[in-house]
Amino acid sequence: MQILSLNFFIYTIGGIWRPVKWSSNGAKLLYNIFTFMIISSEYFLLLTQFMDIILVVNNVDDFATNTLTFLSIVAVCCKATVVVVRRNEIINLVQILLKAPYKPRDEDEVAIQTKFDNFIRSYSIKYSLLATSSVTGTTIGSVLNVMQGHLPYRIWLPCNYNVSTTFWIISIHQIITLIFATVINVGTETLVFGLILQTCAQFEILESRLHKLIINKTIKYLGRESFLLAEMINDVFSPVIFIQFCISILVLCSAAYYLSSNVTLLNVLNFATYVFCLFVQIYVYCWAGNEVTLKSVELGEEIYHMDWILMTRSEQLDLLMMMKRSTKPIKFTSSFLVTLSLESYSNVSIKLTLVLYQGFK
Repeated sequence: MQILSLNFFIYTIGGIWRPVKWSSNGAKLLYNIFTFMIISSEYFLLLTQFMDIILVVNNVDDFATNTLTFLSIVAVCCKATVVVVRRNEIINLVQILLKAPYKPRDEDEVAIQTKFDNFIRSYSIKYSLLATSSVTGTTIGSVLNVMQGHLPYRIWLPCNYNVSTTFWIISIHQIITLIFATVINVGTETLVFGLILQTCAQFEILESRLHKLIINKTIKYLGRESFLLAEMINDVFSPVIFIQFCISILVLCSAAYYLSSNVTLLNVLNFATYVFCLFVQIYVYCWAGNEVTLKSVELGEEIYHMDWILMTRSEQLDLLMMMKRSTKPIKFTSSFLVTLSLESYSNVSIKLTLVLYQGFK
């Protein structure tokens, strides 16, 4: 059974995930070079934009405009770096889902796993289409800027890039870099979402086994490992979630300021899709984290309704320990910033909406 194959395929297209099954040293080398080129391009755009903000920008409006793209590239660079550096940890997370006790044992458990796999795949496709529409509009705008003799994004270089050949090379490089940045974003959001929901799948599988009284190893092993799996996922991707929340907040605040002094129909339309995508990114994390929290709490309720009298004293003690553990629900966090829940999303979205509203006033 394949786990999150579409999500890792998106990463592969983005240039930061060499397929695990590849055995050819030549293919591995070529893909590693490809990965280096992609990440170097992202960091190059990041550095040149940062230098433009430091050395060239001389007014607040230009600062707000340039900061929007700069912060977005910061987030992409952080996500790509985390995935490349923690590749082995991510592989380990996927592999343990394919082994006992996580692997489905019967038709009912396969049905549960299939239900979650199909939902994750469906969401990933829809999110990819949303991102594609966003990057398509951005790319068209970039091409129009190039046709008018302007770079898609302002940068600073220690050389004259207004020469025709250099100008076109840099312009094409920026457009391609943005496209790969979008792919990396999509891969990250859908992968984190998928892994968190895999934790929900494990809790449903555990409940199924408990109802069937398959408890000898289930209670002692899978119950404890389900909570451990959530902790492992949170440890690996906590930096990514933290960066996403920080960048989203800063970008929306910058957008609010920019719109406060540049309220035109074109600007509003350009920012509308971008801001909508940012809210979706935050919602995805919060909704998935909230689902895991609910599942971990429901586990104790499911155990409570079991027929304890038919079990041995040892099995009853094991169930009691699981109920006690479920009183402390699983909570995914973005480091110290926020807990992933619908309540947190409501609080953050309300505050950000107020900031945007003030920008339009």
